[in-house]
Amino acid sequence: MARSQKRQQRASQWWETHGGRLLLDRARELLPRWLTRLQPEAVLQLGQPVFWGLPPGIHHAWVLLNDGFSLPTGGYLQAYGRCDALPLASMRFDLVIVPFCLSRMADPQRTLAECWRVLRPEGHILIMDFNPGGSLNLLRRWHRWRRDRSWPWWRPFLSLGQLRGLLEEQDFTLREGRYFQYTLPGLKENAQWLELMGDRWWPAGANAYLLLAQRREAGLPPPELLWQSYLRRRRRRALASGVPATFARDKDQG
Repeated sequence: MARSQKRQQRASQWWETHGGRLLLDRARELLPRWLTRLQPEAVLQLGQPVFWGLPPGIHHAWVLLNDGFSLPTGGYLQAYGRCDALPLASMRFDLVIVPFCLSRMADPQRTLAECWRVLRPEGHILIMDFNPGGSLNLLRRWHRWRRDRSWPWWRPFLSLGQLRGLLEEQDFTLREGRYFQYTLPGLKENAQWLELMGDRWWPAGANAYLLLAQRREAGLPPPELLWQSYLRRRRRRALASGVPATFARDKDQG
């Protein structure tokens, strides 16, 4: 068995451990809210973990890219292949979900390029991944120090800043994001009070983050740059017509 396949198999087994279960339970709580907001007709999920025994609801065409180690029930439409070479036609999905798999990819940029390709215009990508500032990263370092080959996450976790840079290079427009899942040693279940305290006082200490981005047509500047250009043109027209610059700036801000 190839080394990458062994790592994928260990990752599949890790989600059955106590730490994996706690993180997966919290992700299951968050994901339906985003599905309700985005209302996608066709959803593609890359690899493991499998969030539910059956896809949520009958209004979504939910396709799971099975990398060989996911074990969903028969309710999922499955395609077998690799995340960095999707065996799917272009512009077929409204939403691509990338759950905790970029950290084990040798070339995350190539995977994001494939996600951009299969998304429809103005489609969204929803990424969940491990946060380098969380306790799971300390655990990863400890397993590496022990040279524990049973630990699946050997590659450094992608920071939020690194992922934002990769998305912008791949013609995605960032929409919003958040940190989630805070734990303490000995905690047997996720605690809502800990989530509230973490979000308020120590968001960067979460074990994971979620980032939503939208496909932008290749070559088009980000909307933020278009808005800034529009404001500059509006101020120049206001100054040319004799309107004080301070008034034009205040009006733009209002």
